[in-house]
Amino acid sequence: MKLSHYLFSRLEQYGVRCTFGIPGDFALPLYAEQAAYGMQTVVCTHEPSCVFAADAYSRLKGFGAVLTTYSVGGLNMINPMAMAYAENSPVVVISGAPNVCGRKTEPSFHHLVKDYGSQHRIFKEVTCATAALNEAATAADEIDRVLTACLAEKRPGYLEIPIDMTSVEIPTPPKPSAPDQDRPVNTAAIIEAAGEISAALEKARRPVLYAGVGIRRHALMDAVRTISESWLLPVVSSVMGKGAFPESHPHFAGIYMGEMGSKLARETLEGADLILSVGVIYSDVNTGFWTAHLESSNILEIRDSEVRISHHIYPQLPIAPLMQLLASTRPDSARKPGVHLVKDKTLVTVDIDESAPLNTAALIQCLKTIDQSKFSYLADVGDAWFAGLELNADIFMAPGYYASMGFAVPGALGAAMAAPDLRPLVLVGDGAFQMTGSELSTLVAQGHKPIVLVLNNGYYKMLAALDQHRDYYNLAHWDYVAYAEALGCPGVRVQTAAQLNRALHHACTIDGPYLIEAILSREDHAPMMRRIKEYFTSLK
Repeated sequence: MKLSHYLFSRLEQYGVRCTFGIPGDFALPLYAEQAAYGMQTVVCTHEPSCVFAADAYSRLKGFGAVLTTYSVGGLNMINPMAMAYAENSPVVVISGAPNVCGRKTEPSFHHLVKDYGSQHRIFKEVTCATAALNEAATAADEIDRVLTACLAEKRPGYLEIPIDMTSVEIPTPPKPSAPDQDRPVNTAAIIEAAGEISAALEKARRPVLYAGVGIRRHALMDAVRTISESWLLPVVSSVMGKGAFPESHPHFAGIYMGEMGSKLARETLEGADLILSVGVIYSDVNTGFWTAHLESSNILEIRDSEVRISHHIYPQLPIAPLMQLLASTRPDSARKPGVHLVKDKTLVTVDIDESAPLNTAALIQCLKTIDQSKFSYLADVGDAWFAGLELNADIFMAPGYYASMGFAVPGALGAAMAAPDLRPLVLVGDGAFQMTGSELSTLVAQGHKPIVLVLNNGYYKMLAALDQHRDYYNLAHWDYVAYAEALGCPGVRVQTAAQLNRALHHACTIDGPYLIEAILSREDHAPMMRRIKEYFTSLK
């Protein structure tokens, strides 16, 4: 089998149905072979957007792939690959490279940095596994090694294919192994850890499940829901873990972000005498910039490859089989009285005063009036993200840990390719839109129908909230509606809650993409962002 076709067949086995990329000279044979194989390629407008799209695709499908050319394409992808690494998203970058035959000791050709290995070495810093496929005899094994590491560790990887290796016939294994087939599992340790956790849950009077990003990365949503229902556990989500547990579920208690987040989530989690923490990353943002008040002695922590129960540590214990065993375990005695959460059931209404300027609180209320089950939500950093955290969204993606700008619009492309039955709804600030908003043209070209809500305050508002006003936080003015229309996407500009409410409901009825430019004051903040600003102001 051709090297490239073996690679595409392995990607297909792992759920990849398309790649994202931009053709370039060293990758042209790869693109030709992909077309011959029959796998779709989605051509984006800029290399960082390719990885953002593949990242979002991976978050929904379990794996994403990117095709790029050497150096000028590949090195443009380092930042979003770093985000994929930080946020546990398996994405593989497949890069073309110069011919193996004829490589000179002192090369001098276009796209070269220092030497032939420069790009490979750079990608080692933002991946869990890499390989340069320079030899036919080992190519299949190297492909399997890298892809298996990506899937097992939930981290990105890198494969480099020289032009003259692309169509080479390579020896292939008779039956490729499944991703985790060759990874040893300590069954006794899993049974012992599950027993300890079950015993602790039996004794606890106020146990809570704390849901993190690892749940979705390992496709454990059903297992977590079963555990919550069997043990009658309220569920609090971390900021990064939003969407790991269905937010329409009666056991859901909200998003925890220390003193910055939901009051109900804070009272539920901080008042627990036992916290079953699953896939949570205890970062500064997840902990509300270290304002979390959690007793470490109360936490049973299940990480991607480690379990901590009191003073017992189970290293290299895979999360999936442990969670599946817990999901099959039932309490010895019925837990009473059950889960009773005092949620805010205030009817969602919108101020229809046409003269009142729009603010972020009203924007959130408007978003709550549409049927949120029909959308995959993607938010960029800043107020767009904090507004999105207020929604009861079962599918929600944002760069919550690494916090790189520019994710949401290209992310919508990946989400639309991965889950075409859900319509992407994008929340993006004007600064982030100016970075990657051109990917709206790719969404249109692919026939997708996103609703893109641009929060326009002409300002890097989050930076000012963390610092103070600076002239260099001012953004150049864009006519976002005209920009969208030039890309084939109709749009409208709104300045009041009533106008936004009408525009949102109109967008939900049309069979096509739609952009809404929401004019907001630079002094206005989402409720959570306002609390963060007040916190940092108090530190000064």
